[in-house]
Amino acid sequence: MLLEAFLSPLRTAHSVKRVDVCYQHVRPCWSCYACQNNSVCVADDDMQQLYPHLAEDDIVVIASPVYFYGVTAQLKAVIDRCQHFWTNPNQRKTARVGVLLLTAGAPDGQGTGVGTTAAAVRIFLTCIGAPLTYVFAATHTDAVPVHEQHEVLEAVAATARLLASPGKGSC
Repeated sequence: MLLEAFLSPLRTAHSVKRVDVCYQHVRPCWSCYACQNNSVCVADDDMQQLYPHLAEDDIVVIASPVYFYGVTAQLKAVIDRCQHFWTNPNQRKTARVGVLLLTAGAPDGQGTGVGTTAAAVRIFLTCIGAPLTYVFAATHTDAVPVHEQHEVLEAVAATARLLASPGKGSC
């Protein structure tokens, strides 16, 4: 629901590519170091289709539930497979925008789940050239469903409308 609240305003002005990584075939990184030597990851799976978007899209949105102070295992596999952007930083555009949308069933009173997850995603987004600019979280969703968290939903939509203004590119 948070993701749709963000993407809906963007679709009015931009090309939007949504990828649900849980349906992609992405093998984990096996530390073969081919990306250091060849400037590309040699694993032949669905990541090959994701790399151009992660390298070039003007806005990169990461959406995930918080599972044990981190993103889902499927998303973590995608993040780990982006090592070649770290070893070859010229293979991606810079001056882009990173957005993080999180949900958490538990209350996040101390901010530990959201904060820990955001810290890891911040490093990833910086590595791919889209520094984390916006973080939104709907927490305590076991008691208060996302669709009832109007303040968060409106903040997400307002930011998306801002980014949808002319000249912001693709996402």
